[in-house]
Amino acid sequence: MRYDLLTGTIYVLNRALITAANAVRFVKAPGKGLCIDHSSARTRYPFVFVHGFFGWGQNEPCNDTFAYWGMFSGNLIKRINASGFTVVAPSLDPVGSAWDRACELYAQLTGTRVDYGKAHSERFGHARYGRDYTGKPLLPRWDSEHKINIMAHSFGGPTSALLASLLAYGDEEERRATLDGSLSDLFRGGKTDWIYSICGLAAAYNGTTLHVNHQAVTAIETRCCEKNGQKYGALPAWARFLPEAGMHKIAYRARRITSGNVALPDTGLYDMHPDHSVLMNERIRMVPDIYYFSVPFDATRSSDDGSYRVQDRRIGDPFFTLFVHVMGNTDTVTEGGITLDKRWQHNDGLVNTISETAPFDKPSDTVSEAPGVGLAKKGFSKGVYHVLPTYRGAHMALQGNIFRPEKKGQIELFSLMLMIDAL
Repeated sequence: MRYDLLTGTIYVLNRALITAANAVRFVKAPGKGLCIDHSSARTRYPFVFVHGFFGWGQNEPCNDTFAYWGMFSGNLIKRINASGFTVVAPSLDPVGSAWDRACELYAQLTGTRVDYGKAHSERFGHARYGRDYTGKPLLPRWDSEHKINIMAHSFGGPTSALLASLLAYGDEEERRATLDGSLSDLFRGGKTDWIYSICGLAAAYNGTTLHVNHQAVTAIETRCCEKNGQKYGALPAWARFLPEAGMHKIAYRARRITSGNVALPDTGLYDMHPDHSVLMNERIRMVPDIYYFSVPFDATRSSDDGSYRVQDRRIGDPFFTLFVHVMGNTDTVTEGGITLDKRWQHNDGLVNTISETAPFDKPSDTVSEAPGVGLAKKGFSKGVYHVLPTYRGAHMALQGNIFRPEKKGQIELFSLMLMIDAL
């Protein structure tokens, strides 16, 4: 893979975290499940949990002791499996593009070698083939008779939507470029009914303003350096007392990261730029045989003067505090002409709430009722994003959060899965 300095640094940090988790073994992974009534289930298809940017899955050795799905709350995948569901959690490139991750997801589920495509790999200058999972599929069977449900977190949302599109329609460029018989089945298309449902959890369908928010950093810097103590009310406590010189230095470095041009193409950071997400969504097609759902997240409240959003301390996770404030000050226009106004200020600490609803160019509707078996009985259309009520919590809340354990989010996750089984 080709990584620039920032993306490569994030990748190294991800590997360092996993290595540390393997060495320290600081989290026990409870396997005790909940007593779940599955009598309402019309289907019992397995669930595939697709992690987001910087994440990992069950193939990482550390997952038994520090799981992405569960974090400090313990291994959520084991708990769900012990509750009567069937769940697998693939391990995808933590910083890779949606395309590369979709190819990796397909290979792990089918038990084949990762094929990124001849045309794609030549365009972006990396190897065509990746890890070989031949004979080691995560599921014993996957086809039109043995469908899957996908629960996709964060950047896992675009990854899964692209996988579904490739399964159904393939890729014409890859078909034209690969005439030697080595074309991956993923690019042939024709698999419109292999996926039963896709549910985005805080999914970055339209990108995130986190790395196009240099003006927001300037606004925060100004407030931190204000002499009037009343101006500090909405800022994190640690930021209120930073020396002005220190704040200026921090802001200078932060503005360089949030300037917008921080990642090479074919990386997740590049795909999650709001301008680039438009291009990504244009190549992703809806599949009429799939139920699409999304759950947006919001961990903010209004500032005292109503001009920006700050972290709601009752539900926020301290890990995301600074990010919430940066995104909560969004007010700019991208180079591609996208107006990022106050509608983008609601966020969960990593992704804007409005971005988590549905791809802007795809059909969607709004659901006012909380997920559950009763809601499933009312029926849903396929090929349309059904945007469920916004969950009040931080970006990792349904996994149990990072530094602020939360069980309520995991209960919502079980409700979603029961609803999907009852469709």
